[in-house]
Amino acid sequence: MFGIVLLGSTILSPLSALAFSSFGAGTVGNPFRIATCAQLSEIDNSLSANYVLVANIDCTGSSFTSLAVSAAFTGTFDGQSHTIKNLNIAGNGLFSQVTGGTIKNINLSSGSISGSGYVGSIAGIIHGATLINVHSSLTIVGVSFNGGLIGLSYNDLSISNSSYSGSITSNLFSGGLVGLIYDSGTNLITDSYFDGTFTLVVDTFPIVSPSYTNGGIVGLMYGGTIANSYAAGSINYDNNASTIGGLVGSTYHGVFNHNFSAIAITGVSGTGLGALFGGFFTGGGNSSTRSDNYFDRYLTNTSGNCAGTDQGAGGCTAVNVANATPAYFKNNSINGPFSAWNFNTIWQTTSGYPILRSLADFTDAAVPNSGDANGDGTQDAYQGNVASLPNGQYVWSTIEIPFSTGCSVDNATWTDPSYIKADQGFSSILSTMTGFSLYCPAPGATVPVTIIYDKQYDTNKAVLRHFNSATNTFSTILGATFGTRTVGGVVKSTVSYSITDGGSYDSDGLSNGVIVDPVIPAISNIGAPKTGLGGAGNVNANSGIYVLGIFSLMTISIALRRARRN
Repeated sequence: MFGIVLLGSTILSPLSALAFSSFGAGTVGNPFRIATCAQLSEIDNSLSANYVLVANIDCTGSSFTSLAVSAAFTGTFDGQSHTIKNLNIAGNGLFSQVTGGTIKNINLSSGSISGSGYVGSIAGIIHGATLINVHSSLTIVGVSFNGGLIGLSYNDLSISNSSYSGSITSNLFSGGLVGLIYDSGTNLITDSYFDGTFTLVVDTFPIVSPSYTNGGIVGLMYGGTIANSYAAGSINYDNNASTIGGLVGSTYHGVFNHNFSAIAITGVSGTGLGALFGGFFTGGGNSSTRSDNYFDRYLTNTSGNCAGTDQGAGGCTAVNVANATPAYFKNNSINGPFSAWNFNTIWQTTSGYPILRSLADFTDAAVPNSGDANGDGTQDAYQGNVASLPNGQYVWSTIEIPFSTGCSVDNATWTDPSYIKADQGFSSILSTMTGFSLYCPAPGATVPVTIIYDKQYDTNKAVLRHFNSATNTFSTILGATFGTRTVGGVVKSTVSYSITDGGSYDSDGLSNGVIVDPVIPAISNIGAPKTGLGGAGNVNANSGIYVLGIFSLMTISIALRRARRN
């Protein structure tokens, strides 16, 4: 056994809550809604609250330091399958410290973290936390205790459906996902992977023997379980005294089932090198077990050793000996250890190694005009005040509100026309109704709204009809004006109007900062409707037909950009 010098990691009481600039109360049912890099920084104002991202965030040009430096984050951060890009962090990670918190459904890309130690994309130091569907490709530069996602973990840790695919420069106690798991509590890493690059440099950090230990998933692991996971990419080091493992550098207590290593290990040799494990240490009553683990012998550059300093050999199978089967783990769901993996809902095969199905949720939909459906020069996915969605015939609607309102758009949906309610006296111009919710910082706001339709329609005699799901009635939105906008060379119909929180056209009927507004353009057939509150006196009458309808139980919702993950 060897000792470890751990730097100070005092966890202080959460900071007192300050006002948040966006909508929300920070509760589970009403979380704070983050749409900008500046609002991301406001998490420091209330470290025990609940947060959700409502848009992709581009932090280009923003100076960002780690959150939760003087006190630990204890709340919930749900990215709702959004991406934060160009986040260049000075410090330990997105969060410096997390205690008992939950971080999920987030992707960090095109950025970097630089710190002296305890560095990870998500957090530097964890005291019991849950990570679900978390992914990062940030570049990490640190001295020690560095991980693709977490630098150092105490107590209970759970990581699932997560990955790291960036570049790490470090020297000791570093891992593709976690640098050091320090205790033997309930630590679980499952259905996750590393597919990045390790550059391990000569250590200058004063630490006691036995020198260095680094691994493709975890650098040093005092206890826990790794299952249904893998490490690929590469590890390069120039010190033969190091303990390097394709999966784990060294472990005291651990359970390792149904994993594989296909990581290229170069620049290191000797008894401390293992295709899966650098070493199993006997000190402290080692009780590590393993079963159904595989490794690519050719890539790992080993002599067929599962572990360098091997205690209790077994549970490991070498494949691709002499590069005879280089595609053994690729485009495959049958070869070991894949029979224990879930390829129906969690994993999917590719021409390379398997990837997590949840990664597809971070891919932007095919929004018109290369993602900028409203033609303002910024992709809609990166704007909390803009939302685009296709209807059943894949005709897009784009909802935009002024950024200056501080409100955000979410829950964009369309109503399937096969489930209809008769709006007697009106016939619809479109085949579907566009629904959405606006979230504003203060109750009672009046918000200008423009909807852009991805086609040009004859709106000369049109009115805009609002459907109230609570009363099951239609009404005409007075003052709505129709026009056109040319986006990407395509002329599109638009409608603009204002809606007030708690007013006649807010379906929830409450002045609560949330405006619910399903609408559809229509033509009056009889000069005045038989249902609803408003009329349209300047339109000609035709035969009465059905319009779109039941927005509550009969609504088919299309996610704004992707299916949300829990």
